[in-house]
Amino acid sequence: MKKTVAAVSSVVWSALLTVMKFIVGIITGSLGILSEALHSALDLLAALGSLVAVRIAARPADDEHPYGHGKVENLMALVETLLLLATAAWVVKEAVNRLLSDSPEALHVETSIWAFAVVIVSLVVDINRSAMLKRIAKETKSAALEADAAHFASDIWSSAAVLLGITGAACVGFTQEGTTLHWLLLRADVLASLGVVLLILHICRELGVKAINNLMDKANSETAEKILALMKTRMPAYRVTRLRAREVGMKVYTEIEVAVPQELHIDTAHEIADAIEELIASLFADAETIVHMQPGAMPEDTPELLIRRIALTHRFGIHGLVLMQAEQGLIIFADLELPAHATLEGWHVAIQAFRSEVQRKLNAQSVIVHVEPDVRELPAYTPDIPPDWEKQVRQAMIHLGAPLPTSIQLYTQGQHRLCIVSIPTEYSLNVQESHNRISSINKRLREQLPNIARIIVTYE
Repeated sequence: MKKTVAAVSSVVWSALLTVMKFIVGIITGSLGILSEALHSALDLLAALGSLVAVRIAARPADDEHPYGHGKVENLMALVETLLLLATAAWVVKEAVNRLLSDSPEALHVETSIWAFAVVIVSLVVDINRSAMLKRIAKETKSAALEADAAHFASDIWSSAAVLLGITGAACVGFTQEGTTLHWLLLRADVLASLGVVLLILHICRELGVKAINNLMDKANSETAEKILALMKTRMPAYRVTRLRAREVGMKVYTEIEVAVPQELHIDTAHEIADAIEELIASLFADAETIVHMQPGAMPEDTPELLIRRIALTHRFGIHGLVLMQAEQGLIIFADLELPAHATLEGWHVAIQAFRSEVQRKLNAQSVIVHVEPDVRELPAYTPDIPPDWEKQVRQAMIHLGAPLPTSIQLYTQGQHRLCIVSIPTEYSLNVQESHNRISSINKRLREQLPNIARIIVTYE
């Protein structure tokens, strides 16, 4: 709707200014005003074209145009560029003819209050119109309106040049014939028209290159860089191996290839692809994304990964890993996870074998282990569960100043109870900060609530 209103407004003002400039240009004989009139006439055609382009571009995608109709705006911007070039060619031809003519009448300009009035009105209108179109073009990413805004921005400067030209023509009678100043003021109007041409050519270059790039689907490096930065921040586990991005109007089309572990189930890979699409949509609201999963090669083992792989070969888990490069050499500490009812005698050989292999492969000075049960049993809770248990949890979270839970789930098995409190993910925190935050909330929440269940706070 905004684009249509802006385009209609542009058409109305273009028509009004074109008529005014032609009338005053013919009356005064000013080439500068006539060039401006012709420029405005072409702007009127361009504004009409933009109105049509905006309406066509708003149509939804169909079978014949599965990517929508957005490129019609780029096509119209290219047409406007060609029309401006034609205007520039006519003005140059007329200016050269007047400069080379032997007739004094060729350089004569009949100045009047109307000549100054129409140029000043044009300046005021173009300043306001250009600002309005530029703002809406930026909001809606409309190439056609952006082209219109650029045209009217150039009109501001060209109108200023014409104003100087007719001012010079008005002052020529106050100079002495044969002087340099007289010669310049006599040709001020023609020189002003050539200044308009230079501005037109500058605008044509910018609009033409951009329209052609969009029509040729030139890659948008700025969009690609934003997506890569977001993937690196939010999904560092999945390396982007290929990315193609382009823009058509307000829509962003992206094709992205990411490397994932080759062991992934197809359903899991599909969920990751959906998450990537949602991530890009959070950056570009009207984005269409195609995600391709590429089985990734296993990364080279870091010391930490190597230790974990060695632990798995001995059939126990590991956590709390610490590596310290001391003066005596590399010191390694690890928590080993063994079956809760296993005997240390039964696992002594496996533990020693793990320590020896880690020490040998990493050339460690010392490998220290701490044994913990791999699965911990929940303690029994004898008090009955209050009917307002969920309300109590929410009130306790409010009292602690913690985020409101997104869900509260209570699981029971006889007298064993487990309460999972999920809170919104705080993406601004790193892993260590997140761990500290959750640990603090867990501890304080357990102190606030009655001893009837084990409570675990986690991010959703």
